[in-house]
This record gives sequence, C-alpha cells and structure tokens, in this order.
Amino acid sequence: MNRSTNEWKTVVGLAMFFLGFTALILIWEKNYVYGPIPHTFDRDWVAMQTKRMLDMKTNPIQGFSAKWDYDKNEWKK
Repeated sequence: MNRSTNEWKTVVGLAMFFLGFTALILIWEKNYVYGPIPHTFDRDWVAMQTKRMLDMKTNPIQGFSAKWDYDKNEWKK
C-alpha cells in the first residue's frame, strides 16, 4: 500500500520529449521562417537615430531628451 508507482517516469519523459520537440520547431523557424535582422538594429543606425532624437528634443520634460546635457554634449549623471 505504501509503495509508489513509476508513473512519474512517464510524466517526466513526456515532458522532456515535448520540450525537445518544441526546441526543434524553434530552431527550424529561426533557420527557415524568419528573415535576416533589419538594418535598423545596427549600432550605427541606432546612434544616428539617437542623435536625431536629441536634435529634435523629443519629450524634453521626462523622456529621452531630459537625460541629455546640451551644454556639455553628454548624458547627465
């Protein structure tokens, strides 16, 4: 009456199987479904976009431009 069953092995095995199957699907999607990373993620593009936002003084009260020191031309500390 006190002996446990081996059902936990089946449950853990099925869980690992489905995790592995999901990993294979994700790898397949990365290789065949998704395209290349857009050029807007390049560091140069982000730097140009940041400079443009600072030049336009976007959201100067609490946002992005509020953290920039326009006199010293650097981020506030």
